[in-house]
Amino acid sequence: MVQGFFRAAFVCAAMLSLAGPVRAQSQPDSKSAPHVEYVEIVSSGFGGPGEPVTRGKFREKFFNRTMLRTGVAVGTTFTVTVRPVGQPEGAEVALRFVWRTPRPIGKDSKTGKAIREISEDVTAKLGQEISKTFEFRNEEQIVKGTWRAEVWNGSRKIATRRFAIR
Repeated sequence: MVQGFFRAAFVCAAMLSLAGPVRAQSQPDSKSAPHVEYVEIVSSGFGGPGEPVTRGKFREKFFNRTMLRTGVAVGTTFTVTVRPVGQPEGAEVALRFVWRTPRPIGKDSKTGKAIREISEDVTAKLGQEISKTFEFRNEEQIVKGTWRAEVWNGSRKIATRRFAIR
């Protein structure tokens, strides 16, 4: 009786070990979800009304120095160009660009709350550059102090670029 139990257990184990690879081969290939490892800051800089933003020379994964600017007027822009890096190359990912202000730049017309950040959701492709620009459209938005341009992927902040208006 004991020999019969061990024989049955051995036969079951052998069948399961042979069925495993067959079952794995019959399943369709599952593609992994796109994943952003980091964002490479390609360039950033100011531009004026009618003045194109020139690309910077630096190429760093993590860049946190402050870029100073004086004489900001209505129509001045600040542009950040980034390249999301991850797998699989060319896959679309959701990014959020957030412009954080040093002090409130007005009030929300619906809620009446002070506005301290402006955000924009975009779709980007892994390995390809994407640029976003903040334009100072009125005098109320020209707030002196250190601003931050942040790039988010879901709940992860993956890049920050600071600039100051004096």
